[in-house]
Amino acid sequence: MRENRGQVFALEGVLAALVVLAALAFALQAVVLTPTTSGATEAPVDSALVGSVLTTTAADGDLRTALVDDWAGTSFGGATGRWYTGSYPSNKFGTALEESFGPAVTANVVIRYRTPGDGRQRTRLVYNGAPGDGAVRSSTTVTLYDRHVSSPGTFYAKDVSPSELYNVLEVEVVAWRG
Repeated sequence: MRENRGQVFALEGVLAALVVLAALAFALQAVVLTPTTSGATEAPVDSALVGSVLTTTAADGDLRTALVDDWAGTSFGGATGRWYTGSYPSNKFGTALEESFGPAVTANVVIRYRTPGDGRQRTRLVYNGAPGDGAVRSSTTVTLYDRHVSSPGTFYAKDVSPSELYNVLEVEVVAWRG
């Protein structure tokens, strides 16, 4: 019987190792990986900050001014193309975006509006590329009346109402670390 004890201890050790490996395999299968556990060390953009910039500039009228007064017939004034790329507008709305986000955050600003005949169209105010991981979106609406638009023939959004209402614009800011 003494000669078989070594074999029993070896078998017991192998079985214990198998139990430990099975427990480890089970634990690894139970771990949930989410986008926030990707190993990124940077904090995502604060959605409250994006919403705050829109709310504040809309309440002050700076957003409407940027959308209407900055339009120069075929593009936004000061933009290198039809819209701003690589920079923000040189108005109070652009300054608010730049001061709030800083150089570490990249943002796009998209304008959606109604067209005559109940369609919808969009244009960009700012385009800085495709949004990255962890992008945050916030939007607000800006109601334009006939008195706000001085050149309706060349303005990107057309008059959709026979009344005092001109158009309703939805402005969306998409921000991400980049």
